[in-house]
Order: sequence, then structure tokens, then C-alpha cells
Amino acid sequence: MPLVLVHNEVVANPSHQWDDVEGVHYHYPAKYRGKVQTGEPFVYYRGVHRANGKRGPAEYVGAGRIGAFWPDPARKNAWYCAVVDYARFPEPVAAKVDGVNREDIPANLWRDGVRQLDPQVYADIMAVGRGSAGIAAEPPAVAQVTITAAQDLVLPPALAKHQTGKSGYRRSKRSKAIGDWAERAALKYIQDQIAGCRDCVHRADIGETPGWDIDYRDAAGALQRVEVKGTTAAAFSGVELTVNEMTAAKAHGPAYWLCLVAGCETATPRVQMIQDPAAKLAAGDWSAKPVVFAVRFVGASDVAD
Repeated sequence: MPLVLVHNEVVANPSHQWDDVEGVHYHYPAKYRGKVQTGEPFVYYRGVHRANGKRGPAEYVGAGRIGAFWPDPARKNAWYCAVVDYARFPEPVAAKVDGVNREDIPANLWRDGVRQLDPQVYADIMAVGRGSAGIAAEPPAVAQVTITAAQDLVLPPALAKHQTGKSGYRRSKRSKAIGDWAERAALKYIQDQIAGCRDCVHRADIGETPGWDIDYRDAAGALQRVEVKGTTAAAFSGVELTVNEMTAAKAHGPAYWLCLVAGCETATPRVQMIQDPAAKLAAGDWSAKPVVFAVRFVGASDVAD
């Protein structure tokens, strides 16, 4: 049964404050354990309260599926679930049509953080959110979005270790489209917001694969190399680096950057630039393990010396 996960911008009651990260994980009381099951599709619902005391329409802002779930080690009778296959709608879907709620539910259920959603209503929300007749709505052009700098796009280890679902953009069915969008956003961010940037080249766009996507010269004239990773979610539990990318990161050290782009294909993506990822691996701050092996359909004795 499809679900609604309430994900409000502002929470008036401190006892209702939960550690949700849009598109990454959902935090909820134990009373919803029977509803929150791995594999269930869901939509995010946002109420009328907005930041800075403003109000807006109630709406559905994105959709995904429930991934793995685990107990909150720091809060009694509370649980987390991973969010997988998440995509934000290019434009929110109004919770009302001609003044009538899409969800025909008793008044008391509007207070629930998790509620079941009629399959036909779910289908209608998805049709509007992602485009009618199954045709995906076009994401906003990078030239029209507002890109902001961030320092919190990497999940803390205690939460990241549970992200074992298909949350990485490389595993998404739309991985190339999301990755290309992220690179364009990173290019715009670098050109607009890095002081002294010049000679900026989008290597991936011209078919070059040196081990990074973008390079530029900084104010001192030094060449800086940038590998871009993107997600439609609000944060990263990890990324995947190819052998070529890892080799380049180790070779160029402080002149190599990892650019994380969260909120891809939305009007408000956020970017975090991380210098020298190889140093973080060497220091043990991060860890890496091989996830892909090249398998040849010949025996070792059949390979020519």
C-alpha cells in the first residue's frame, strides 16, 4: 500500500521534531512500524507552515520507496528507514484540487506523520508530479536554478552505515541524466562562485575522461581538477569512484576536488566542494572498497603474455 510521509518545513511542537533528511532517510515513532515496510512506495507531504513564519499551500514534493529500517540507538521507541529511488517533483503537486483534498481521509489522520494512501490517489499524484501519461516532466534548466554552497551534504557515519539501498545516483535508472545535470550545476557554481576562476573546461562534455569532469585555473594560475557526484536526495552516504578517478585523486592530491551536488533537478540544488579526497582516505576519515571487477570470459591460461 502506498504511503504518505509527512515532511514539514517547520515543526511547531518540539516533541514532533524528527531527524528526517529528504530523500535519504525518514525518522518516525514505533507506532508506525506496521506501516513502514521495505519496498513500499511513498510520497512526501508538506503542510502549510514555511520557514520565517510564512505560509504556503499543502503539497506533495517528491516520491520514492522505503528501504531498510533500523531502531534509533539514541531515542527509545523510534526508528529510521532508508529512502531509495527518490526523485523530487520538478514542481510540487497541490494537495487540493478545486478546494477539495486529494486524500479523502478522516480529520484525525491528518495529524499522523505516516499514513496509507489510496493507490488511485497515489497514481494521480505521480501522474501530475512526473508528467501525465507516464511522460517524465522536464527538470528545470541549470541556468534558471539557485545554487547555494553547503557544508553538510555528507551524512554522519552513524546514519550513513545504514544506507544500503539504491540511493546512489549511479544505481538509479536515470543515473546518466542526473549525473549530466549535476555536472552542469557544478560548472555553473564554479564559474559563478569561485573567485579568480578562469580557463574552465567541462572535460566530460567534450568526451574526455582524465579522471575528473571539470578543470579550471584558480586565482594563482594553478590547475584544479573537479570530479562531480550528484543525487536527487538532500545528502550523501557515500559515492562511487572509478579506478581512473581514484588514481587521479591520489596523483593530484590538494589539486583534486570532489564536488557533491544534492537536490539535483530541483530549483534549489546545493553544492559542497571537498578538497583532496585521497588524503581523507589515507587518513582513515573515509573508507573505500572495490565494488566492480572486470570479468573476462577466458581462462587465465588462455590470455596471451
